[in-house]
Amino acid sequence: MELKRYQQNVLNDVRAYLEALASQIEAGNERHAAEDAWDECNVPREYKSRRKNGLGKELPTFCVKVPTGGGKTLLATQILGTIYRTILKHRRGAGLVLWVVPSDQIYKDTLKRLRDRTDFYRESLEFALSRRIEVWEKHEIARLTPGQLASTLNILVIKLQGTNRQDKESLKFFADSGGNIMAHFPPEDEPEAHKALRAEIPNLDMLAEDQASGSYLIKTSVGNLVRKCEPAVILDEGHKATSDLARKTIEGFNASLVVELSATPRDANVLVEVTGSQLLAEEMIKLPINVQNSNQKSWKNVLTAVRDWRQTLAETALKHWQATEQYIRPIVLVQVERTGKDQRDAQYIHSLDVKEYLMQRLGVEEEKIAIKTSQTDDIEGIDLLDPECPVEWIITKAALQEGWDCPYAYILVSLNNTQSKLSMTQLVGRVLRQPYQQRSEFADLNQCYVYCLRQKSSTVLADIKAALEREGYEGDAQAVRDGTGKKPEQTARKAKIRDKFKQHYKKPFEGRIFIPRFCVKTNGSVEPLDYFKHLLAKANVEKFSYDDVASWDFSTELEQAAEHFFQVTIGKEATHREGKATFLESDAQVKLWLVSTLGLDWLSAKQLKTVVDGVCKRLSGVEGQLALIKGLLQEKIGGFIQRETDRVTEQVFRRLHSRGNLCFYLDCIEGCFEIPQEVELRVTRKLRHDDDEPVERNLYDYTPNDLNEYERNVALVIDRHPQVLWWYRNLVGRSHFAIQGYRRNLIYPDFIVQKGKVQQELPLATVFVVESKGKQLKGNEDTNYKREVAAIFEDVGHEVTWQELAEGFADRKFRFQVLDEGEYADKDWRDDLNSYLSDEDGTE
Repeated sequence: MELKRYQQNVLNDVRAYLEALASQIEAGNERHAAEDAWDECNVPREYKSRRKNGLGKELPTFCVKVPTGGGKTLLATQILGTIYRTILKHRRGAGLVLWVVPSDQIYKDTLKRLRDRTDFYRESLEFALSRRIEVWEKHEIARLTPGQLASTLNILVIKLQGTNRQDKESLKFFADSGGNIMAHFPPEDEPEAHKALRAEIPNLDMLAEDQASGSYLIKTSVGNLVRKCEPAVILDEGHKATSDLARKTIEGFNASLVVELSATPRDANVLVEVTGSQLLAEEMIKLPINVQNSNQKSWKNVLTAVRDWRQTLAETALKHWQATEQYIRPIVLVQVERTGKDQRDAQYIHSLDVKEYLMQRLGVEEEKIAIKTSQTDDIEGIDLLDPECPVEWIITKAALQEGWDCPYAYILVSLNNTQSKLSMTQLVGRVLRQPYQQRSEFADLNQCYVYCLRQKSSTVLADIKAALEREGYEGDAQAVRDGTGKKPEQTARKAKIRDKFKQHYKKPFEGRIFIPRFCVKTNGSVEPLDYFKHLLAKANVEKFSYDDVASWDFSTELEQAAEHFFQVTIGKEATHREGKATFLESDAQVKLWLVSTLGLDWLSAKQLKTVVDGVCKRLSGVEGQLALIKGLLQEKIGGFIQRETDRVTEQVFRRLHSRGNLCFYLDCIEGCFEIPQEVELRVTRKLRHDDDEPVERNLYDYTPNDLNEYERNVALVIDRHPQVLWWYRNLVGRSHFAIQGYRRNLIYPDFIVQKGKVQQELPLATVFVVESKGKQLKGNEDTNYKREVAAIFEDVGHEVTWQELAEGFADRKFRFQVLDEGEYADKDWRDDLNSYLSDEDGTE
């Protein structure tokens, strides 16, 4: 068995310390042998933690700091051999060892590898101990006989959380049990023997302890057996066992020694520290990490790029195998936002969404895709290193964390929300391990790759560096903290329409307030304007104008076509690298991809194909190279379709208006919007005027101050205008007032304003729908569109018969007003607003 140079150095330092510790113990140093041995070995780090076990004896504790990918488990097997040749020499290689792990994944992996007699870790263990070895789980240890305990080394693998509950009596670990456990304790009818053993080991759990009656009976539990054996403890991921409860639990096992293994130890006695540079020099890890700066807007586009790069790596791996006969199958780890059966939501990227896209659009066979979640484990019991294993894609959310080990994992794809930093950084360590612990002559196989969705390069680089630190690379990971935290939950309250306003809307409305919307009148029937039925259905893609397409120039993009990566490694600044672009798709395949990924679900696949073919037919200089520009081409075609769709639907909309088919119609209840009797609002400070007076004319009995500065100023002007009876801020959502224009998205105006004679508190003829636009939005495309719709809205609104709404409505007027903040002082918009609310309707 040949160890790496740094591994041998670690074992040499550990052996020197354990030999010094054994000498201190043999010399009778019972109080501070561990610290004195530390000083004797001139360890350059402070001995921080001074501990005692459950027997009150000194508990030597040291930590081996090794970054992810450095082979902590292998080192632990060798360290165990050294322990039994030094401080536990008297046990002659037999007894009990506790191997404590923090998670299910590490537990499964450790148990599997230590039990497999053909595994390198098990061979290393047997080589180090020269003794028969048995590996146990907690539920099996009851079969351990005293003879086995005296003649073999017994390793009990446990999860810390399974033994450190405060309610120990509820755990089988501490419960009284039968079987061979009983043979390790005195017979039940020998109370004096139980009393003597309790005196020797005071922290044993008792079933009976009565000095007066002489009744003594020790509980025959796994916990008591462990205490009796005073085991050496291997504490994997020791930084996760730093709580008082965790430490007391381990100390309560009456441990004779604790060896911590950690990439990022906390408050530990770090005896040996391995650096990332050492691992890189010894060909243990794949660096640098290449972070692709793709700026893709769609997760499907990201997956497509990853599919192509994985295929390129697979072809390189084939060349590597032909040269060395070392098999490598590059695996992609895809992290999604949702995995649960009941969590499939269009707003989040689900594991099944990714699987279906890989299969249906990217041609990946189902057997090559595995899902690894808390509910679904497609890789359970599968040897991913087996050349017969087909798995090339693993989809997860958070199941592949510390302890999962597969050196074939080369690519990490983070499709998680950019605000969730924990996601990607927890998985970076899973792609660091180098296959065969040996660098390839093919550079691409010595590196790993990260693809992200909707992230800035600076953010990604910072997260990757933080992830490396979390895995034990480049300094102290504890100095990197996520300051985002959780935002406090927002409380909400119900606001109701004030009774003083309800009284104006009498029978048949009984306090209900309606606002008309656009309706379409055809053949004597009236129905609300529907974008799809009345506008889009009349828009013929055959009439799209392709005049500008021929001028699209991709020459620069084709010349500069390359894949851009940021490379992150240890001890150096991030660097930018440009590589030759690779693509596998023909023009026909790119066209099919465009049709399937444009995401314009209001058009059929047939219509999208017509447009894509129409565009590509008019392009010049790109034949045979569409794959190199498909991302940009997708973006331009998407914009083209949106513009042309809006152009033709506007024509239909205006035609309806000019022919008199577009109207307001109050008798059609579906064509009216009823202002909700109550709305749910976020609780904030109440809106008040600058003189600290409360607002008086809000339709609802609660007015939160959650507006931007311009909206707040508009609201306060409206509230004190003498011609305003009531107003309220309109929100966005299905239950709030919206105007359908000739574009697909609805317009949600900011304010609804009812004019009225305030002194008599009577409604007047005009209701205003106000859309407030800050000066930064003046003249932009969206503002101009809303102005166009507002003009038609107001024109149609002149024809509404308001007398049907309530007494006091004598005229006919309904207005939609876009209110610009203006380029200069705010007096511009105030003047405009006052003019809108003045006596233009002649009802004052």
